[in-house]
Amino acid sequence: MIYIDANYWIYWFDQRLPEHKHVLKLMREALQEGIILNVVTLIEVAHYLRNLTEKEFLDKINKIQSLTSLKLINLDAELLKVALEQLIKYARVGIGGRDSVILATMQTLGVRRIATHDKVFKQIKALEVIDPIP
Repeated sequence: MIYIDANYWIYWFDQRLPEHKHVLKLMREALQEGIILNVVTLIEVAHYLRNLTEKEFLDKINKIQSLTSLKLINLDAELLKVALEQLIKYARVGIGGRDSVILATMQTLGVRRIATHDKVFKQIKALEVIDPIP
């Protein structure tokens, strides 16, 4: 299983972005392997897509939510507790609130791999950051 950060979903959906071509292979592999995603990251993706038509917006969000290889994690009190611990632990390297929820999700599920173009995650030794974007 691999966690897919919001920026990779955005690059995958938006063919106008120069990063799009670099994420295609990884996203195809992740779809086969299994994807972890929490609702906070899904909201980030939805925020980027919010200016699409309602139909396009819903098509893309539903496409993510209906993936058979997707494990979508809710933010509950227990995950919040772990996220707050991660926030304090990694604040000095640049981890913010949403990123701490990602770390908490990964820790809770025992997932070490993350596809992201966010360089702050590379500061965390316990993670394997996958990023083929030059």
